[in-house]
Amino acid sequence: MNDYLVEQYLPGVTARELEEASARLADAATELAADGVDVRYISSTFIPEEESCFCRFEAGHANDVRRACERAGIALARIVQTRDLIPRTEDR
Repeated sequence: MNDYLVEQYLPGVTARELEEASARLADAATELAADGVDVRYISSTFIPEEESCFCRFEAGHANDVRRACERAGIALARIVQTRDLIPRTEDR
């Protein structure tokens, strides 16, 4: 599985519309996974000042993420593969 970030521009979006879109993404990813597509919706982060939203996914391929967005009726600007960096903790 790879990590992906979907970037959206959402001028004038309401809190309710964001919540509904998030629920649709979760449902779409669950439906695709049930059909054997390797995709999982993780979360979304909305930045009001920039009217943009970033949705995190795990998937086998970017196309699987695109399929989830299309099924959910989500317009997107781009999909990029990401890599999470987690700081190491040292035993004290």
